Amino acid sequence: MPSMPGTFRPAGARTRSEVKREADGRRGSARERGYTTAWDRAAKRYLREHPLCEYAQAETPPRIVAAELVDHLYPHRGDQDLFWDEANWVATTKDFHDGPKQAAERAGKPAIDALARRLGRPTR
Repeated sequence: MPSMPGTFRPAGARTRSEVKREADGRRGSARERGYTTAWDRAAKRYLREHPLCEYAQAETPPRIVAAELVDHLYPHRGDQDLFWDEANWVATTKDFHDGPKQAAERAGKPAIDALARRLGRPTR
């Protein structure tokens, strides 16, 4: 059976894992970004009050899926007022957070605004 050729990488070019490690180092740990025990308690309370994935419920047709975590609809980027603004919190699944939500963030503010409108939330 033939084998796959190796990946071409110019001399001195970093691997994906090296680039990711450097980016993670620049953004700081979760605790440094504000995800403290106070956040853990608040997120747990929010999930008790909002047990279903709000993104899945906003789909057409709506789906009923248990929420696993609390997401910030608009990235807070260290802004503690936005971080703690519950109107910016969304109960979701890890799959939705890591997939379509991250894609919307990469697409920019208009994509997040469209998501906010689907959720019936104010845009920022």
